[in-house]
Amino acid sequence: MRRFQIIIAILIVILSLGFFSYHYIQQQQLKDTSQMFDQVMSEKMALLYDQAQDWSKPVQLDIHDRRLAGNYKKISEFLLNYWVQNINARNAYLRALKAAQWDTFLDVTRLEQDQKQQYAQTQKMLNHVRQASVLYQNQYEQIHQAFLAEAKTLSVEPDMRILLEKKLGSNQKVDQDHAIFLLEMQILDKADAMFAILKTHAWERKDKKILFRDTAQVKAFNQLYQDVLRLNAKIESIRKRNMATLDQQLKDAT
Repeated sequence: MRRFQIIIAILIVILSLGFFSYHYIQQQQLKDTSQMFDQVMSEKMALLYDQAQDWSKPVQLDIHDRRLAGNYKKISEFLLNYWVQNINARNAYLRALKAAQWDTFLDVTRLEQDQKQQYAQTQKMLNHVRQASVLYQNQYEQIHQAFLAEAKTLSVEPDMRILLEKKLGSNQKVDQDHAIFLLEMQILDKADAMFAILKTHAWERKDKKILFRDTAQVKAFNQLYQDVLRLNAKIESIRKRNMATLDQQLKDAT
């Protein structure tokens, strides 16, 4: 009887050790997988960010990675696909602005020549920029809503769904791109106001400057121009912050 009790006790110890060893190994594997997920995502985001800087063409990123499997693979591919679509929508919008020659809006020589044509080119430019802005805003909202809906039905573990929703709602690049877009909309409104002054008040070109005859128009136009400079400075600040954040994320991942 005593020998039987000893055997039972030994078996209990062995089973306990086996359970805790298995549990430890399982936890370590989960930790390693989580770290690999972070590493893969950091690497992919760096590639994505680099490609996004060249907005003359769509981003082409391989969202798959053999180092990931299971839930982590699903979440990685889901998020990368979401970000790629957002960036491609943004870059298509930037290409539309370039095609409209938006960067020449305040070119004084162009404005002087267009004045003789009742500002037909400038009006067309503003119309195209407004249309491109509306299209991009709609695409941004459609992409976000579609992926939020898909996230609710994605086949992953509950705790992994929390990770997914957190990542989906906190992407620095997408959020800051949209923050920049909202500032760009303010610039477009300022441009409309500046154009209204140009159309309705006499002015002339002197070197690369626009000179109005009436002091009131000079003051109003200059205020709008200063507002545009201030908004552009905010945009540049956001871009610099975004780059600094990405650099830090890459350092943390290495």
